Amino acid sequence: MNPQRHLMRDERGAALVEFALLLPLIMAILLGTVTGGYAYFQKISLVDAAREGARYGASLKHDGTSAGIASFETSVKLRVVELSAGQLQAADVCVKLVTPTSAGNTDCGVSDPPGALSDPTALSPASLVKVSATKVATVETIFFTTHPTLTAKVAARYERDVV
Repeated sequence: MNPQRHLMRDERGAALVEFALLLPLIMAILLGTVTGGYAYFQKISLVDAAREGARYGASLKHDGTSAGIASFETSVKLRVVELSAGQLQAADVCVKLVTPTSAGNTDCGVSDPPGALSDPTALSPASLVKVSATKVATVETIFFTTHPTLTAKVAARYERDVV
């Protein structure tokens, strides 16, 4: 066989070149999967912290005065920040104690849950604890980076009587 013909059919190194061409794509997919998974974990943690904060607020007593309600909202906000394991700052959390008077009340960006407009036992409007939390996450690949805004919005029926 002719030695020149043998060199032309030699495919040694072809796999290495193909791997080098595909490596950036594989790394981008891997990095995107990891950072996307972490952003999803942050979203779950955010929702859990807001839900637990709303539950905490639903059972926390206040005296009905504006100062008492402000103290109540601050206590719930600090509880949500504490439960977020360092992911949230106090400025990222909104807490309101509201008595809905009409459908579509959206304090803190949280709509009233269905059936929350009246207390079936008292036949009067029920108070609600509304908690909203917002955080910006980062999802990266080699080719681009995006910063989705993660939000958690929870409403819980206030279970305590005002003193």
